[in-house]
Amino acid sequence: MNKKDLSNIRREFKLGSCMLPIKEIYSVYLKKDGGNIITRDLEYFERMEIEKRELYLNNFRKVLTGSLDSKIFELDFEKKNGREDTGSDDGESTQHILYSALSSRENIAAFGDKIVDRISENYTYDTDVVINFVKAEYYSSNKNRGHKKDDAEDYMQSVEFILCSVNKVEIPKKVLKFDYSEMKFKPNSALDMIINLNAPLDGFMFPSFTCGCVDINKVVYYSSKKKQINSTFVEKVLECAVKPTALEERENFKNVLNTVVGGKIKPGVMESIYGRINEKFEREDEEDEEPVLDTNEIARVLKESGVEGVKSVKNAFQEVCGGDHEFKARNVVPNFKSKSVKIENESASITIRPQDLGSVRQIVDKRGKKCLLIELKEGMSIDGLSLETENAEGYI
Repeated sequence: MNKKDLSNIRREFKLGSCMLPIKEIYSVYLKKDGGNIITRDLEYFERMEIEKRELYLNNFRKVLTGSLDSKIFELDFEKKNGREDTGSDDGESTQHILYSALSSRENIAAFGDKIVDRISENYTYDTDVVINFVKAEYYSSNKNRGHKKDDAEDYMQSVEFILCSVNKVEIPKKVLKFDYSEMKFKPNSALDMIINLNAPLDGFMFPSFTCGCVDINKVVYYSSKKKQINSTFVEKVLECAVKPTALEERENFKNVLNTVVGGKIKPGVMESIYGRINEKFEREDEEDEEPVLDTNEIARVLKESGVEGVKSVKNAFQEVCGGDHEFKARNVVPNFKSKSVKIENESASITIRPQDLGSVRQIVDKRGKKCLLIELKEGMSIDGLSLETENAEGYI
């Protein structure tokens, strides 16, 4: 699933959307202590009050909000020997439960209860939680996939999906409220528990899809904490393999590069490496498949950028990644639209754009002192004051 698909479906979570008709919502109140279920509630979406619908829509929109591999992760269901790994005593995998919920004409309640049982058996949250399930259908057009206007293959297609969110139950603060029915000031009741629908703790959507192509072997997982995955939820509830976050991918790529170049590199070479990877990343919107970098692709990029000893790339992958690995291009390249590259030591730190790395040099002057030389297109300033330009004679 790519960022365009996420954006398209996310903006359809609104009242009156004809592109995303919601069928039913099922909610289960799960106690922290003992994992007991307090109540279950199945409702048809269109029969709800408008205010309640808006709250749910905002909640489910949150589950699809965030950067890929930072808060949103596309995960593969675990398999063994080419077959589904159930990972459970009842012999029924999470993937099978979710697929059955979509293909069955029954409401989502029976299948949702099985997921709730998985959560109760494998993970305990710090508070009571309400687990919400929505069953809906998303309509999309393939007209943006290279077809001409009024092309015969330009048609609408639908994707039926299930989305789940785990929401925290909060005890309201003691406040004074005004009761219009009695026209009196009263303290609020501690029994009116608040379901926090603005910040889901965990969530997922099944199945995953890209440009309308459904993949029932993948699930889209949402993490409330940026760059962190609830590994127990992923492995025990969803029965998926944990993937590295974007930050972890970036660090691993840096370690591979550091191993190949021996810990030292020229800024111009770094600019070339980032630039070549960014070209591959920018083609993502034009392709269905997300660009990735394997051992051979990394070796090619390094060689074309002037790095010697690219034969050691395979050994670097083995040392850092434990073997063959595919880096997602978007996870290893810095942001070319901002000053995203940091150059620093113990006494100084500057940030520049990746495409400006070629204007930087670390040199040794006539005094034997290390200096950072930066080619400038315009003058520099300190606290609003322009720096005076000096003659480098005697230094360089």
